[in-house]
Amino acid sequence: MSENTTRQYENIAHPEKNPKQAALQLVVELVRAGKLSPLQGDASNMLSIYEQFKTHFEQDSQ
Repeated sequence: MSENTTRQYENIAHPEKNPKQAALQLVVELVRAGKLSPLQGDASNMLSIYEQFKTHFEQDSQ
């Protein structure tokens, strides 16, 4: 594994330790992958998806 790849994995938030950051990173990756578009509608859809992931991760960490 290259040094850049190792650094990339080190910066990924663990859902149990930091559910808010993990949820945000997941939404960003969905946008990067073209699975979620910030250009469709308003931001409420993206915020809703973020909140759903965050809630899921918070429940898993309990």
